[in-house]
Amino acid sequence: MIRCLFYLLLALDALMAPLAAATSLPERLNQALMDELERSGAPSLQLAVAWRGEVVFEGAVGHADLEQNVAATKHTRYRTASVSKWFTATAAMTLWEAGKLDLDAPVEAYCPAFPEKRWPVTTRQLLTHTSGIRGYADYAEELAAAATDERREDVERRRSRDLLGMVTRYTDSVAPLENFKDDALVFEPGSDWLYSSYGYRVLACVLEGASGLGYSELLDTRVLGPAGLTATVSDDAWAIIRHRAAGYRLPRSATLRRADLRDVSENLAAGGHLTTATDLVRFGSAYQSGQLLAADTVELMTAGPASEPAGIDDYASWRFAVPSASYYGYGVMLFPHETERWIGHTGRQAGASSIVVLVPEKDLAIAVLSNVKGWNGYLGFVRTVRDIAAAGTRESDGT
Repeated sequence: MIRCLFYLLLALDALMAPLAAATSLPERLNQALMDELERSGAPSLQLAVAWRGEVVFEGAVGHADLEQNVAATKHTRYRTASVSKWFTATAAMTLWEAGKLDLDAPVEAYCPAFPEKRWPVTTRQLLTHTSGIRGYADYAEELAAAATDERREDVERRRSRDLLGMVTRYTDSVAPLENFKDDALVFEPGSDWLYSSYGYRVLACVLEGASGLGYSELLDTRVLGPAGLTATVSDDAWAIIRHRAAGYRLPRSATLRRADLRDVSENLAAGGHLTTATDLVRFGSAYQSGQLLAADTVELMTAGPASEPAGIDDYASWRFAVPSASYYGYGVMLFPHETERWIGHTGRQAGASSIVVLVPEKDLAIAVLSNVKGWNGYLGFVRTVRDIAAAGTRESDGT
């Protein structure tokens, strides 16, 4: 009887094996999406994968809006967060290729609204986060360290100014500079590394001066249009934008709640767009294939620093970052800790988490978006997707 049962199980295994092997790439990726949604507690996840420049998967699971019971779809638009920096850097390098932007000229040559500092600041330093322009301040820490009433009043004044900027709707690239343009540099440009969204706000002003176009028009003309990005738009808090996802926050050991109030118009060039995962893999494929920039320019942007800046140790604890072995090029993150070369960008913002990765060795582009801040598994999930996609594309090649 036991022997008969054993042979029956073997026969069932033999019957099931072809069925398992027949599971399609979209089915495997969709199952991975559902598994990650359950594991993470995120309201929704959206995924797209491109191979050899063609989108081979686009899908979403969960809810774009929990209160209205609106399901997420491949058309749902999520906040890009800091992925926008890659768009902006690409636009900058198209101007450089065209001879319209000197990367090593002082930024005030193109953006007179940004005052001269103790040391000159260049566009190259803005692109690589080596400008010395400060990042978001930790005001709680500054208040705790304040030794005098005068110092505490100064910290409170600066905090109020920053908080007001986060809920103000801006329509140009100059006004957002008022909140920090007069602050001293935190180090001599080129001597250290500090991630700075404020630096990318200055970069928007520089690009307008170099091109004679508004930032959004420049981006549409030189990046979004040529790459075929039809769903990517500025995240205008006043506009009616179809398929815009509602935002949430997932605090540690706490219940999912609505996202903090945040108008991202002050941060447009550094993280102020709405997009889809499909648009992001189209952008990645266009970037890698030479549709947007020459191969030598892409190599310059993704070569990484010649030497590791002293401040790179802070990258390990930077809450927006990938693991500490990562580096930063010109508006693009590098992932040398992986088994193969990865380039891309991550982002976190009120109501959003985002990641887009290119794996040139496999000719893959992967993008994942969510409408929650606090999803901490995006790099691990991309690894899972990469493994599934690499196996599926090998099958397509018959290898």
